[in-house]
Amino acid sequence: MAVDKINSIHDPKLFAQRKGNTMKKAIVIAIISILLTAGSAYARQYKIANVAWTGCAPANVAEIKGFWKEQGIDVKVFTTVTPNESHELLKNRLVDIKFDMIGSSIGQYMDGEPIRIIAETNWSQGGDKILVKKNLDPAALKGKPVGVYFNVPAVTFFLNQYLSTINVKLSDTRIIEMEADALADHFIAGRFGIIVSYDPTALRAERKGNGKIVATSATYEGCIPEGMMVMKDVLGKIPEEDLIKILKGWIKAVKWTQDPANWKEYMKILNERTFKGMDPYSEKDLKEMVGAVHIHSASEQLERNREEGGLHIYLEQLKEFLSANKMLKKEFTHDTIFFNKAIVKALSQP
Repeated sequence: MAVDKINSIHDPKLFAQRKGNTMKKAIVIAIISILLTAGSAYARQYKIANVAWTGCAPANVAEIKGFWKEQGIDVKVFTTVTPNESHELLKNRLVDIKFDMIGSSIGQYMDGEPIRIIAETNWSQGGDKILVKKNLDPAALKGKPVGVYFNVPAVTFFLNQYLSTINVKLSDTRIIEMEADALADHFIAGRFGIIVSYDPTALRAERKGNGKIVATSATYEGCIPEGMMVMKDVLGKIPEEDLIKILKGWIKAVKWTQDPANWKEYMKILNERTFKGMDPYSEKDLKEMVGAVHIHSASEQLERNREEGGLHIYLEQLKEFLSANKMLKKEFTHDTIFFNKAIVKALSQP
């Protein structure tokens, strides 16, 4: 499988295609803020990176509603536009925790990074989408480029689910990684016949690029679990009681977002924080994006994160996929990559 990697953050031509100066300024301001407040490491404001994505929006809620302060802990959330940006912050120890796809952390682990999963929090449940041009013959995909927003096991595992239904092997395609907004621009311009993207940029690609959704993450339920990750050395510096408090704040925020009485306030938080720097989304679009993610309730989180639970099963399935496609660069097990002690305690305590 040939792989081309285009880093739109560092390529001036591609960076110029990103939507709106306000979005660019938001990214710059967020990163500068982190650098200015990094100060003395872990003594003790905890920094969390999430993405402009409803799956991790309860983190914005937890900060704004003071759910972490109620736990007696100081947490600051920085929202980036892409998972790549969040990971760069985590890798450089500018944040303590990030939200991301579980499969992405597996790819990073296989690349030699000391990353650990501390909780599965949600599934993409329709928000990740495979789009093709309406007039595209699936047979024409062999040997053609496939645009993806992140060339990591989480995404290729999902893509492979669809390709197998049209008798195309993953190895028959040429994967090109590109930041999601630029990916949509290239799809609209006709440079890709098929892409894997996520809302809200997938909505734009579909509406303006003569696109047709042929599969989503809801088509293959649970194929893209997401969660919270931390570097091993950073994890060793966080007291377990603090980690439990961080997770309790998240759990309370999830419950708050799932109460219909809070919807109007939640819309405001989504537009002003989760999608900061973007034009405000309509209630219809926000409902669609929220509905395209399944955020686990407390009981579901316990089932997914317990020993021998749902995440364990997913990791085994992902490992089989990687091995079958000669992509298993480094062995991993549930025990080596998943630290579930804190999330189980957070869910079990009052």
